[in-house]
Amino acid sequence: MTGTGENNTPADGRAVDVFLHYLRAEGAEVVFGVPGGLLHPLFAAVENDPNLRLVVTKHEEGAAFMADGFARTGGRLAVCAGTSGPGSTNLITGVSCAFADGVPMLVITGQAASSTIGKGAAQEAGREDMDIVAMFDPVTKYSAMVVSPGSLAHHLRRALRLALTGRPGPVHLNVPVDLWEKPVEEQWFEPSSYRPETSLFDRRRVQQAAEAIIAARHPVILAGSGVRIACAEDHLRALAELLSTRVATTPRGKGLFPEDHPLSMGVLGFAGHAPARDTILGDKVDLLLTVGASLNETTTLNWDRKLRPRETLVQLDIDPDRIGRNYPVEIPLVGDAQTILVELVYHIHRLIRDGASPQSVWGDETPIERNIYTTPNLRVSDAVPVTPQRWRVDFEEALPDNAVVFSDIGGHMLFNIHHLRIREEQKFIINMGFGSMGHGTAAPIGAALADPGRPVIAIVGDGCFAMNGMELLTAREYDIPVTWIVENNNMHGIVWHGTKRLGGSGPLESARFRKTIEVAAIARAMGLGAWVVERPDQMQQAMSGALKSGGPAVIEVRVDAEISPPVEDRARAVEGFIAGR
Repeated sequence: MTGTGENNTPADGRAVDVFLHYLRAEGAEVVFGVPGGLLHPLFAAVENDPNLRLVVTKHEEGAAFMADGFARTGGRLAVCAGTSGPGSTNLITGVSCAFADGVPMLVITGQAASSTIGKGAAQEAGREDMDIVAMFDPVTKYSAMVVSPGSLAHHLRRALRLALTGRPGPVHLNVPVDLWEKPVEEQWFEPSSYRPETSLFDRRRVQQAAEAIIAARHPVILAGSGVRIACAEDHLRALAELLSTRVATTPRGKGLFPEDHPLSMGVLGFAGHAPARDTILGDKVDLLLTVGASLNETTTLNWDRKLRPRETLVQLDIDPDRIGRNYPVEIPLVGDAQTILVELVYHIHRLIRDGASPQSVWGDETPIERNIYTTPNLRVSDAVPVTPQRWRVDFEEALPDNAVVFSDIGGHMLFNIHHLRIREEQKFIINMGFGSMGHGTAAPIGAALADPGRPVIAIVGDGCFAMNGMELLTAREYDIPVTWIVENNNMHGIVWHGTKRLGGSGPLESARFRKTIEVAAIARAMGLGAWVVERPDQMQQAMSGALKSGGPAVIEVRVDAEISPPVEDRARAVEGFIAGR
């Protein structure tokens, strides 16, 4: 139904029919949400559409998180919806995560009938009352109320154009309930006619960057999550291997360059690795190329001035506002990461054909240290309960080569960033832009629907499980095969261990739970298969059983709660904020 010409125009019908036609043309497959009266016509139409799937979640925040996971993994538009009032406001945290990390998402909210707006209708959220459009405005690229049936397609096309071009992001439409069923006549627009793809770049700047990179003796690439958004992982690797350039990633970009590659220095930033930190913050690097990295606090260790190279900082980003925001830049490259990386490789090959040769001397120096982990003794410990480091070593051995691994936010996140090695073809996803607990618990459900051929595993803390764990019922209801590994230390670990290092009155004892959360028992009560890991070498068997089950499953890992995650960098940053430094 995505051809051209009048024959492909939606038949005269309801506004909702035109709306769904555009969704199908854009490749949308699933709508995540919770039904409600003021959005009933849309939910009913989606349920009756053979080309769309309606997934009813347990909470609207979970719906937004699932849509986010769908888009991050599938690389295409995701859709979530909530009715008016609390149905709309419950979506906002999940939408904020998508906005912070550049995730394309269409958000639809319900509204009272157009004839009653301003009269105090139940759950009314118009400009005269709570103004749901204004609430979404700061966390979307576009937020608007549709005021007539005839304008619905216009607003939808604009929203889709903004969601899917430039730096992607969420967009929001608020639709009064009476408009969906109204008749409309629509002049059909093909997606390519209202949001043409743009691959513009400054050729002069790219040539300048190519000349600087090939001439650098100690060049380094710092890759951020924008590489994944642009599907440019292979192009990044081609550039690095062509020049023998060492590579680090941001925490959000973890795994987009294989961490077992000989050029990989691991992660720069919170819970990162010594080779990345010591090299990039050292005095040897003469050129640093950042690709899709915003150079925010978590990457730069609280904006350490030593990150600037001796000679040339080249920053590539699709958003001009992010270039030079925190560090002065010698060569700015504005545009799509894949497009510019392709052009960079082309120009470097041309320079080589013309007689130039890469000047990198990294290959003549000591190879990158492979034992990059702190507390290496705890990675091989046979202690009971199992150490957080040891079970990740065992997990890594059992992890399928094509797995998608989600991390939620908390102390377990720091262990994941530091102690979990992501190999080629594997994918690691974390919402560190907004840093919302619960995202890594719900988003994997959307990911499993977007890419059903890949195993999806979520590593979450017991606090995250308590916050959004009821969405496991959504996976059970629709038989969506996600494996959750819940690290149970009976506390908010990043808070408790972090506050131990802040000085003053000592750790925040209220971050410890008074009663243990029986994660496996809760999972079994939900109808999921569940395993408990308490000892070394139990993880492999649990992973095998969970993956072979073919459905949603939970592995509860009971760890030594006294072992601190690598929280020092984060604690120092927070201490500096408190002190006003």
